[in-house]
Amino acid sequence: MNVAVINRQKARTVRVQALRKLTAFLLEKAGRRPGIQWGDMTVVLVDDAGSLEVNRAHLGHNYVTDVISFNYAPVPGEAEAGSSGEIVINVEQACRLGRRYGGPAHELALYLAHGCDHLSGGDDQTPVQRRQMRRRELRWVKDAKDAGLLA
Repeated sequence: MNVAVINRQKARTVRVQALRKLTAFLLEKAGRRPGIQWGDMTVVLVDDAGSLEVNRAHLGHNYVTDVISFNYAPVPGEAEAGSSGEIVINVEQACRLGRRYGGPAHELALYLAHGCDHLSGGDDQTPVQRRQMRRRELRWVKDAKDAGLLA
């Protein structure tokens, strides 16, 4: 799996190689569900304005959000490539909220875990589903920290 990082924000300096490793780790955790094989992934880092733009253009929502994920089916004839995806992360929001919840890096990792969870089929439409997702994502971020992937 290839992980590309596109940085369209200036709120925080991001170590791209570390983010690629964290993304691969979290996708591995999320991909333990049956039938999931990952192809190329892209992580797009945005600020509030970028989040609003993506949310409006693709989901019809007129508000800033923390993370948006897009899952792309394998290219026909290239089934071995696996599913590709894109995770758009609002770094400005992670910095703002991270001050209250474990720091910006932890908050950004949670957003990334949430995007990976959605890409692997996780759903958060009901309160029960939201609690289940949050438990998984917190466990994955703790595992990433234990593996030395988060400071």
